[in-house]
Amino acid sequence: MSIGASLAGLVACFLLSGLAGLVYQTAWTREFAFLFGTSELAVAAVLAAYMGGLAAGAAVAGRLAARIRRPVLVYGALELGIGVAALAVPLGVRGATWIYVALFGGRADPPEAGGLLAALFYTASSFVILLLPTGFMGATLPLLARHAVRRDREIGARVGLLYAVNTLGAVLGTVLAGFVLLPWVGLRLTVWVAVGVNLLVAVLAAAIARGAPPPPSPAPGPAAGRGRIEAILPLIALSGFVSFAYEVLWTRLLGHVLGASVYAFATMLATFLAGIALGSAVASRFARDRRSAAIGFGVCQLGTALLALGAFAGLDAIPDLAGAMASGGSDRLLVDAAVSALVLLPSTLCIGGTFPMAVRLLARDESDAAAASARVYSWNTVGAIAGALAAGFAIIPALGFVGTVVAGALANAGLALAAAFLVRPNLRRLAVAGVAGLLAVLLLRPAPPWNVLRSTSSLQRHDGDVVYFGVGRSATVMVQEYLGRWELRTNGLSEASILPPGFVLGAFQTSQWLSSLPALARPEARSMLVVGLGGGLLLEYVPPTIEDLEVVELEPLVIEANRVVAPKRGRDPLADPRLRLRVNDARGALLLTGRRFDAIVSQPSHPWTAGASPLYTREFFSLARSRLADDGVFVQWIGPGFVDAALLRTILATLCDVFEQVELYQPHGGLLFLASAEALVDEASVAKAIASAPDHFARLGVLVPEDALAARLLDDAGARRFSEGARLNTDDWNRLQLEAPRLLRREAPGVDAPRLLAEHDPLPLGLARSERGLYGVRWLLARGHTERARRVGRALPDATQRRVADALVELEKEGRRRPALRALRAILDAEPDATEARAPLLLQRWSGTAATDGLAPPPRGLPDPAEAAVGAAAEAARDERWSAVREGEAALAAVPPDHPLHAEAQRLRAAWRTASGDPALAAEALGILDPVTVRTATPATFFSRAEAAAVAGRPEALLSSLEALLQGRFRDLESRRRWAYRARRLLDDVPVPDELAAWESVLRAVAEAGSRPG
Repeated sequence: MSIGASLAGLVACFLLSGLAGLVYQTAWTREFAFLFGTSELAVAAVLAAYMGGLAAGAAVAGRLAARIRRPVLVYGALELGIGVAALAVPLGVRGATWIYVALFGGRADPPEAGGLLAALFYTASSFVILLLPTGFMGATLPLLARHAVRRDREIGARVGLLYAVNTLGAVLGTVLAGFVLLPWVGLRLTVWVAVGVNLLVAVLAAAIARGAPPPPSPAPGPAAGRGRIEAILPLIALSGFVSFAYEVLWTRLLGHVLGASVYAFATMLATFLAGIALGSAVASRFARDRRSAAIGFGVCQLGTALLALGAFAGLDAIPDLAGAMASGGSDRLLVDAAVSALVLLPSTLCIGGTFPMAVRLLARDESDAAAASARVYSWNTVGAIAGALAAGFAIIPALGFVGTVVAGALANAGLALAAAFLVRPNLRRLAVAGVAGLLAVLLLRPAPPWNVLRSTSSLQRHDGDVVYFGVGRSATVMVQEYLGRWELRTNGLSEASILPPGFVLGAFQTSQWLSSLPALARPEARSMLVVGLGGGLLLEYVPPTIEDLEVVELEPLVIEANRVVAPKRGRDPLADPRLRLRVNDARGALLLTGRRFDAIVSQPSHPWTAGASPLYTREFFSLARSRLADDGVFVQWIGPGFVDAALLRTILATLCDVFEQVELYQPHGGLLFLASAEALVDEASVAKAIASAPDHFARLGVLVPEDALAARLLDDAGARRFSEGARLNTDDWNRLQLEAPRLLRREAPGVDAPRLLAEHDPLPLGLARSERGLYGVRWLLARGHTERARRVGRALPDATQRRVADALVELEKEGRRRPALRALRAILDAEPDATEARAPLLLQRWSGTAATDGLAPPPRGLPDPAEAAVGAAAEAARDERWSAVREGEAALAAVPPDHPLHAEAQRLRAAWRTASGDPALAAEALGILDPVTVRTATPATFFSRAEAAAVAGRPEALLSSLEALLQGRFRDLESRRRWAYRARRLLDDVPVPDELAAWESVLRAVAEAGSRPG
């Protein structure tokens, strides 16, 4: 077989080798994350071990290559060894887990991440487990270079070709693993696919080796004037350092636009590697001799510097460009690929060109090609390890994004200058260009890419003043003030809202429920572990019965951001004496503690990201269960926009596989999974919880057991019926991590859980047995769950109650108000004591909107005490006889929370306080109205709260109330117009501080638009 034919076959083999290598890297990074967690220290340790093995393998092969007479056959044996060693990695990980827990586990409390001993263990165990497969990988290039290079002029060309082809294979492996194998077959089978590729390569290499010509014999010594230029080695190491610092920088920045999904990371990595492959392939044609190689090395360094600066300077145009492409109908994956190519390809082409130039500079002659390529590869890889670690841990956090790209460009220009002195005579033009490059970098310092930093993967730009910005080891954290609240974002993704005092919770009620739901199931719970700090809103509503509160947060800058905003919020959750903060990955923290908690609450914000996705798998649920008390409860949050029906079934099936009892709640927007080994929420547990902390649960809007039970979409039986047969979500096959980004790319609306789960809904049957069936109907209607309210109403046992329920549902429909009121009047004509039917008619009469046309309620012989108290106060309020309303305070306060006039009673209690003009009394009015706005979010309640806030001198509460009013549900356009007009008038009458002027301006515009006729 000729050298040309064997080389062609080996090029194909080396392409497949690179493919398998990146498939392994992708899989092993995830495998070790399950052991060490996703903290930056753990991830860095695994990366260092992987690349360190490559460098070690190359170094050993470089020393032995000259003695090997059949390098192709040895290459095939190495490929076989890679596959066999790869199969042993999971066993090694399990063994390391056992040792890890034995050495560091059993802590009394969840530990902090890091520590010198832990870091040493991460690195040492990763290196030991990966040494054989990665060492074998690193040894392959020198062996093939030993076979491929036959003449001096082939050194740069053929080594560069091999390097380019192997890197191109890595590109294919990245795409194959990220977009095909992991989504289709899972983690374990992905590794088996790579093993199969290695075995195929081993067979092909063995076949090629049978007819391959022997390699050239090594020269007895260096030829005259042809000794090694050893100085290139530290230069290529520094080049690798800078190159991987760029990779970390670009990954962090482009993550704002592309997102943090496995697909986004695969796209960025594939583009980075593709640039290196193309650059190496092109540059290899020009690395003919040492002089041309020195010029080429310097030009590549200058090109890297200038193109990196140019890409950084143009970065702020990327979000708008991506948005225009997406709005033009381009597929989102193509948009992401185009964005990556625009930013990464230019500079990486130059980065890839440095390798063949460096090999050509170092090698004496063709017999030295293997050793030279091994040494260059080893030094370059060691530099890359150092660059990736230093960039993430020190350079980017210390210098920021602008400082990092400038430092990198300066280093590139300096390398170009150094390259000018590697050969004799020195390259004066290259030296001048290097000096000019240094000066250009100093003069062309770019501005921070704020447009990118304010952008998200949904290609939206977040406006608002930046009150905090920090660049950490693993995330960029920003807090922006917008419309009276603070939005906390990490890497462009919205993490949480931080609210000022007096803000209407509205959509943020889910945070209240997250920390309170465990107490509703276990009123006796005293200890709680929370996964994820976010904006700290959950911590503001931890029940007072919880005595010990632990919070595990992955990113330290999230804690710092909360501290910056703390003085402006109503209550600083970080000042809670019960609280202890742990900076760590949740899985790592739980793995090493032996403590058992009464409740664990997990609230990772984006379930497809690297830090959050492992917190939705069977393995994490099992770990969490092992850290619960015997009757402890586990709560897991997810946004309904992140799942479809199949993914919801998967999460429920996974929880049902781990826990004996599983329930699903939706108190407002978010979905809350509640799980335990024992029975969960029932009337008795809710009643006990309310009695133990009545003020707390009043803020939550839970005054009677039905307030909690009505938020339950599935009981355990329903959860198991709905999820039966669904595939589990596991570390091996994390469907949520892989499918959720696709839902977001399609801009799917998310799951409508009440509609989807209607046939399994436990509420109709539960309320049919309750004395407060119609109360449950009203609870659902107040939250806009019309169809669910209809189902509950039709399940009520009493015929009159069913008729009332139907009328209440019709009352909420546009254009059906008057027929619904007539139906209620007809019910009262037949049964004058039907209080639930009388209440809506009374409210109409007191408001003056239905006192005629026969819609006023008929008289009663023995009026209900609550009706009498509220009626007297309402008549007095209409005539502005506030002293009379005040005299009825005790009777109004006594109206029970399940009475249909309870909300009106509370509104009247607030009204006389507001009308007094006393700021202190108006502040009391706000306290009275807050639980009402949670339970019955009506325009009248929001407007009453706004009026109270105006008198109390609480502008944030005023604007928040009007915002809730203007965004709320109205029965018809006329109602919307009327309330918008009143909101505009109130804004005209009440001055707002300058710092809230932007918020006030937005609300005024909405109110003016809404108050126009039609």
